[in-house]
Amino acid sequence: MSDSKFFTTTDIDLLRMENELLAFEVRFLKARLAESMRTPGSAVGAASMSRISHLEEAENDLVLLLRRIGSSPLGPIFRASGNFRTLEKRYIRSQGDRALTPTERAVYLEGAEKDLVLLLRRLGRGPLGMMFRRRKSFRTLQQRYL
Repeated sequence: MSDSKFFTTTDIDLLRMENELLAFEVRFLKARLAESMRTPGSAVGAASMSRISHLEEAENDLVLLLRRIGSSPLGPIFRASGNFRTLEKRYIRSQGDRALTPTERAVYLEGAEKDLVLLLRRLGRGPLGMMFRRRKSFRTLQQRYL
């Protein structure tokens, strides 16, 4: 048999196949996104992507604040508090230990933001509050989250 009797793909055929595949992927992803937005009670559906990015920033700020406080000369004093040890355990030591579903991740991030707000309020009052408020980075965090 000669080669002319068999179908051979041309560049246009390859482009059509790739275009169909990409169109299918786009439809699939749009349907998946729409389904996640419609799911009642879904933390991911209720929270927009900008909210998720804001919550991730809050988590990063909390981790940085906990590390900075823990490595400061006052770190041992803060570690005497069970609340501070709990925050360190939750946000520093257990990072990446487990895979979270998108809903669990959103709930985790909302908890991190609440913990950050509570920590900023507690650090901002009392005798050490004046010392913390002198730092521009601490005032920036207060303005952002309080």
